[in-house]
Amino acid sequence: MNHATEHAIQVHRIFKQYGRITAVNDVSFEVGQGEFVSLLGPSGCGKTTTLRMIAGFIMPSGGTIRVNGRDVTHLPPEKREVGFVFQNYALWPHMTVAENVAFGLKLRKHGKDFIRNKVEEALSVTGLSGYEDRLPRQLSGGQQQRVALARALALEPQLLLMDEPLSNLDRALRIAMRRELKQLQSRLNMTTLYVTHDQEEALSMSDRVVVMNGGEVARVARPFEIYEDPQSEFVADFVGTTNFLDGEVLRTQGGQAVVQVGNSPLQLVVDSEMPPAQGAPMRILLRPERVHVSRDRPEGANVFAATVSFIEYFGPTIRYTVEVEGKRLQAEVHNVDRPLAISSPVWVRIDPGHFRLIDRKGA
Repeated sequence: MNHATEHAIQVHRIFKQYGRITAVNDVSFEVGQGEFVSLLGPSGCGKTTTLRMIAGFIMPSGGTIRVNGRDVTHLPPEKREVGFVFQNYALWPHMTVAENVAFGLKLRKHGKDFIRNKVEEALSVTGLSGYEDRLPRQLSGGQQQRVALARALALEPQLLLMDEPLSNLDRALRIAMRRELKQLQSRLNMTTLYVTHDQEEALSMSDRVVVMNGGEVARVARPFEIYEDPQSEFVADFVGTTNFLDGEVLRTQGGQAVVQVGNSPLQLVVDSEMPPAQGAPMRILLRPERVHVSRDRPEGANVFAATVSFIEYFGPTIRYTVEVEGKRLQAEVHNVDRPLAISSPVWVRIDPGHFRLIDRKGA
């Protein structure tokens, strides 16, 4: 297999300008055959514009887009062999489920028997057999979402593009539908590019995630790598919850650095494969679930006396804000023990390997 066809999508240095505003700036990434990749970022970061350029609804101001090795940069949508699922589903209200699913096939002038078979197949795959004669208003939000998906799948696209398709559903249904959608995608081995602002959605569904910010790519990696090693303050802050501490390296020894936190007495022992230079200003990243809180003093490095100042109860987990040497840390624990109370004296322990350091000047 040559390099050009290993990837279902190749986006190379595309940008989009609207007058003096640059909506997408020098974006490059690839999507492998059968891969599920999410474009993740806040509102206005350029992810939907990028998706629509790949679909052909928006023409880029520059750069190239390839689908299965073929340059489609300037082709209209119908020549790109991609399926698109819109955020609002875009169903025809006066058409039945079967008519909605058949719509694109009719535009392509397929015969009646072919269309009927494809509609039956798409409805079966999406769990909608028996709903053929219903109108969109007679369906739940989840069922409408499935109709939009069935309509896209009926065209047998080489790849599927989805623009926040679950954002209109309530939380419980959204979780159920994303599981269904991922299982369907895996079963069909359908190359999928999926836009979302929901970090949980992106992490749980994707093979890889493209994090975008300000029209640019901030990070491309597997979900585990995005979360565990964000490599920038933006990614760490946008994906999950993070404690940020500013410090300065006091000394390094044997793969570890001792970092003085601000002007507090707090000193942290931090694992680092490439220990930073003495005196280097660092930003320390620490996930709340990596902060261990206990009533009894534990053994090990980075053990500090602390006081609980705030409590957030989430059911399965509890998030405590603790005061440590004048600094606030968030600690998230599983709800298995008797909850702590405000002003409770506690001990905090942090494993040296659970910190991430980034250069404060480049943070």
